Amino acid sequence: MTKMERILFVCTGNTCRSPMAEAIFEHKKESEKLEARSAGIHGLEGMPMSEGSKMALAKRGIMESHQSATLTKELIRWSDVILTMTETHKRLVIEQYPDMRPYVFTLREFALNDPTVKKKLAELEDHVTQLELKRASFLANNQDKVEQYNQKKQINNQSALEEELLNQLHPHQAAIDRLEWDLPSLDIKDPFGGDQDTYEQTFIEIEKAIDDLLLRLKKGDTSN
Repeated sequence: MTKMERILFVCTGNTCRSPMAEAIFEHKKESEKLEARSAGIHGLEGMPMSEGSKMALAKRGIMESHQSATLTKELIRWSDVILTMTETHKRLVIEQYPDMRPYVFTLREFALNDPTVKKKLAELEDHVTQLELKRASFLANNQDKVEQYNQKKQINNQSALEEELLNQLHPHQAAIDRLEWDLPSLDIKDPFGGDQDTYEQTFIEIEKAIDDLLLRLKKGDTSN
């Protein structure tokens, strides 16, 4: 990854977390070359920022005039990197735009400066990729058998085939389970519906990640 100037923050509805991240980033950035936008995977166009997020920003002197936006191809093409609020958002973006996989991270994941955690994340990503490839390959190679067993209702043979697949995937699944257990949560929880203290906590979490992100960008560290 080379150029890292256009940052797209993504959450669910683009009314709480991602617009808060956008506002904090724009408020704290030191370079005019840096630019942030935000969008929601299930967002409606033109909705205002939630009152809780607005109040948390105003408390720090950050004014905003946000209107929600839906994640689109145009925004995807505009961005150099896409930073989501949760792992679920990350998966959904990759499912919609698989070509963007190398440029999609959770905000906390990309802002990380812990080499041990980053190494574990890389291992996790590798095992997930290998598991998906092996599953796809197995199903493709055994499609005729599956159709035959379904037509003849040979449940025992189908069960044996499923067991063979699980055995092939087991080493990767075991590694994924172990790594996920060891890793800290990379999600920023949705404050929607919570009290103002909940929004304050969300602000603190996002601000910390944005500070780490801006430090990385200032150092010119765009690798991941």
